Amino acid sequence: MNLKQTINRQLRGHARDAEVNLTAVMNVFLILIPFLLLTASFVRIAILELTLPSLDRAGQPTTVQKAESTVLNILLIRETELQLNSPGLKFDKIARLTDDYNWSELTAQLQRVKSKFPDSEDIIISPENTIRYETIIVIMDECREAGFPNISISG
Repeated sequence: MNLKQTINRQLRGHARDAEVNLTAVMNVFLILIPFLLLTASFVRIAILELTLPSLDRAGQPTTVQKAESTVLNILLIRETELQLNSPGLKFDKIARLTDDYNWSELTAQLQRVKSKFPDSEDIIISPENTIRYETIIVIMDECREAGFPNISISG
């Protein structure tokens, strides 16, 4: 027997025994896939509808009465306090409670602004960089409930 025939025999023998055992791989995937699905955190997307203050085409109020009814209300959001600024009204700073902001005091101040300026619907929220997104959303909800549907966020 020559060398070439010996090599061919050996190769043919290996070709017959070269079955791939997939049982171990399937077992790994059987465990891995449910584990990955259980530990995955799915993104929740919420849509928040905002209406911004409207002006006519020229960018100026159409009547003198409309110009006088436009009130600039600004709500500053800080880590330690909230501060509402409105023309003609003086408000104390709303100190933060131990766990959250004092929402009832904020609502009372917003209602005072609404009682003095009933046509006012605009408010500008100016949060610090460290304020959590959830806090801004709660404050926007409080403003909407108090009668300020046109909310702008300032940086």
